[in-house]
Amino acid sequence: MKIGRRTIVGAIMAMWTAPALAVLRKKRRARAKLPIKPMPAVQTPDPLIGIIDQIAEKLLGHLRETAVYNGTAGALNGGLLARALDDYSPDGEAALRGELQAARDLLTRIRLAGNVASSLRLATVSAILENGTRSAAIPYGRVNPLSFSGHTPYIVTQLAGPHIDSVNVMMEQQSLASGAAVDAWIEKLDSFPRAFDGVIEKIRADKAAGCIPPRALFEKALPVLDSFGEDKAENHPLMRALGRRMAEAGLSKRMQTIALQRATVSLQKRVRPAYTKLRETIAALVPEGRSEAGVWAQPMGAEFYAANVLALGDSPLSPDDIHQIGLDEATRISSQMNGLLSKRGLTQGSIGARMAALAKDPSNQFADSDKGRAELLDYVRAKVRGSEALYPQLLPKALIPRQSLVVKRVPLATQDSAPGGYYDGPSLDGTRPGTYWINLRDMGAVPRFRLPTLSYHEGVPGHHTQGAIAAALGEAPLLIRIASFNAFQEGWALYGEKLMAELGAYKDDPLGDLGRLQDELFRATRLVVDTGLHHKRWSREKAIQTMLDFTGVAQSRVTAEIERYMAWPGQALGYKLGQLRLLAMRDTYKTKAGRDTDLRAFHGIVLGGGAMPLDLIEQRLG
Repeated sequence: MKIGRRTIVGAIMAMWTAPALAVLRKKRRARAKLPIKPMPAVQTPDPLIGIIDQIAEKLLGHLRETAVYNGTAGALNGGLLARALDDYSPDGEAALRGELQAARDLLTRIRLAGNVASSLRLATVSAILENGTRSAAIPYGRVNPLSFSGHTPYIVTQLAGPHIDSVNVMMEQQSLASGAAVDAWIEKLDSFPRAFDGVIEKIRADKAAGCIPPRALFEKALPVLDSFGEDKAENHPLMRALGRRMAEAGLSKRMQTIALQRATVSLQKRVRPAYTKLRETIAALVPEGRSEAGVWAQPMGAEFYAANVLALGDSPLSPDDIHQIGLDEATRISSQMNGLLSKRGLTQGSIGARMAALAKDPSNQFADSDKGRAELLDYVRAKVRGSEALYPQLLPKALIPRQSLVVKRVPLATQDSAPGGYYDGPSLDGTRPGTYWINLRDMGAVPRFRLPTLSYHEGVPGHHTQGAIAAALGEAPLLIRIASFNAFQEGWALYGEKLMAELGAYKDDPLGDLGRLQDELFRATRLVVDTGLHHKRWSREKAIQTMLDFTGVAQSRVTAEIERYMAWPGQALGYKLGQLRLLAMRDTYKTKAGRDTDLRAFHGIVLGGGAMPLDLIEQRLG
């Protein structure tokens, strides 16, 4: 039976009734109601901006690598924020949490009257700080409300932590455009021993608080730590990145030579010993790692997950309700896929099994070789250019991004545990482009028909479009330009996948449409397995098998994904929950009496204020 999108959205919204809807309405009433119109340009100085900027300055003093990632002023040209890793020690975490609470207390004392822009800014920053303090009673893990992963329970995993994130930022995001910037980069290398001592201290403190990560995450972290010591110093990814980027910046040969010599000494004498010490710490903990996969097994695990459902899923719904939405959406999407597969004569076996067979067809694969990987990257770049050409149909002219997007392969050093694709935004100063990373560790996991929708999600009209618009909000306070609201951002990217289908991107590409639906099915299944792991107490193996059965995605990718959800409880909920909310908002927007149905206007309101909670987006839409 053919099911229309309006019917689907209506069915989903029906689940937001009774107690769930009552909670949502209570949450909305608690927020200050805003005038229902897009935020106008600021005509006079806004005193709130100064307060927000002071908050940002204090927070970024604790979140240096967030500052570097975003290219903030204090992290450029050798600034202090670029000269050391974050302080992950228990004292450093306590100081960060204290700063978040102090900022939240300050904002609760502010009263505004009649200023639309200030009201929106106050509500957005208050939501950032609420996300950063909601789980303050839980001592373990790392809080960062400016990160899409929110409060992570474990400091070192196969997926994230200073042993991965710090290096990635130094390789790709940290400025190397001047002698002062190079000096800061090398000084940051020198800070690894002290920073990693703080990491080890925090791991031990978290263990004393009863938080012991799943054994599987410990085991998968070890190869990542080992890989840091494998290459000769001159061939190390950090040294290659330093040399390449100094050359690209046009620095003198003499400066490059001296910098590489200094950096090599630091790598050998300070950085690698720090990794070895951290590796020994993790290895010693492996036998103690939990067999349970979900955060429910940790102290206050239910409270931890509830906080992340609110922060990362932006939803008042219970985990049981979210689990059911995932099952219902998986059923709906599977029905559509079944129809398309049947038209191709593929009628036997589960949806997952048939998609797996389709992916293995040589006609849907790029060669597992350097040439094949280069051809895949060229194919993806062509998809990005094609979607960029549609900007006039997607956005008001004033919002069309000018920031370029580059496509790169995920670095070999981190590809084994990295997701299939991800996006790094442009720097605020405009000197660094947005980057769409695609993982080519397993060429069987990236069949041709999956690539269009992945590119629309990570690139245009997904994360790059969204991130470039937010970065260009020059009149907005810094904290708002770098804000992270997972359900809004991931929900928009998944919305963008569907939007491209509506614009005819798959008119002559039925296999590509199957790939789109498979990815949407993957996102629906995330609701099932994330709540399964962290609320229903599923094992790692049950979650992997469920996702394999539902989606037919390659086992290497599914395993990495399930272990990602284990490390980042609740983050995977934002995609589908955010998309469903945005689709419901769009339907409401289009049915308003006398309302222009030009989607450019809708998209302009949704994206034009930067990242924010979905309730605020809904209020802006009217």
